[in-house]
Amino acid sequence: MSTDSVGGVVCVGEPLVLAGAQAELHLAGAEANVAAGLVSWGIPAAFVGRLGDDGYGELIRSELTERGVDISAVEIDPARPTGHYSKDTAPDEAGELRSVSRYHRAGSAASAMTPGFLDSPAVASAFGRASVVHCSGITPALSDTCQAMMRRLLADRPGISGLLSFDVNWREQLWPDGDPAEVMALANLADVVLVGADEAIRVAGTDDPAALRRILPNPETLVIKDGAEQALAVDRTGDVISVPALRVEVVEPVGAGDAFAAGFLSGVVLGDDPESCLRRGHIGAAVTLTVVADSAPPPPDSAVEHLLDCTDGEWAATAVSQAGFTVCGSRR
Repeated sequence: MSTDSVGGVVCVGEPLVLAGAQAELHLAGAEANVAAGLVSWGIPAAFVGRLGDDGYGELIRSELTERGVDISAVEIDPARPTGHYSKDTAPDEAGELRSVSRYHRAGSAASAMTPGFLDSPAVASAFGRASVVHCSGITPALSDTCQAMMRRLLADRPGISGLLSFDVNWREQLWPDGDPAEVMALANLADVVLVGADEAIRVAGTDDPAALRRILPNPETLVIKDGAEQALAVDRTGDVISVPALRVEVVEPVGAGDAFAAGFLSGVVLGDDPESCLRRGHIGAAVTLTVVADSAPPPPDSAVEHLLDCTDGEWAATAVSQAGFTVCGSRR
């Protein structure tokens, strides 16, 4: 399907700057990553949030604009700073790469978002054009006013006629009391919910699809991302569609979940079946796993088309590295 006539996706949250080694700075933040990822899939995307009137804020505005993300609904705070973070990556006990993130977002411009922020003309205009509004469990952890805003966004859906997508994105360091009840309550108000199998155990005590469906009965689709193993789409009846993950030479793991969300939602916007949506998610995650930054564009259209249409055996035979996708012996 051509993307010329499809509706867009609005991503709501806090964009961040990733301060890397050698003073390298990169666009980061879950919802900003998803917005940029969607544009790379050919899906129109807008970002809704707040930034400080500072160098980090300017970098984020510049990068989002350069990547084709609409930032007309981004509000600038003259007093509060833009959030940023750093990360360290090392193998865990099993030899798998794990990243530890250190956030600097207390008192940030985004933390001052309120329920009334959703009524601004720019935000209302963005919502009115969206076929999907995407958000995550990170934003309600930023402040009491952000939590109230997210409750209103998901419960009242102000000016939103499209689908609401919610990525659980449970971050223990942002929730000092460790109680995931608020995030799970918000998730249950969405139409599409994405959750990692590991975080499902932390927030719900289980990664079993049937058990999770009993905990989250309302969303139309529940997507469970099981790392390097597979991803599942579970509908309200409990029917499960599973797609195994691609084999990837991992460089750095942070951002893969956001890339999966962007790929999956690109399929939702285009009206793809659940299996194709899951494949798109895996493709997006795979390319991001092969870079140090938090995001990377999908492979060329020809490779994507092949991967969406190939047999299960061909899919299982595909390997991904920094050099690209090796599909049945040929580089794409």
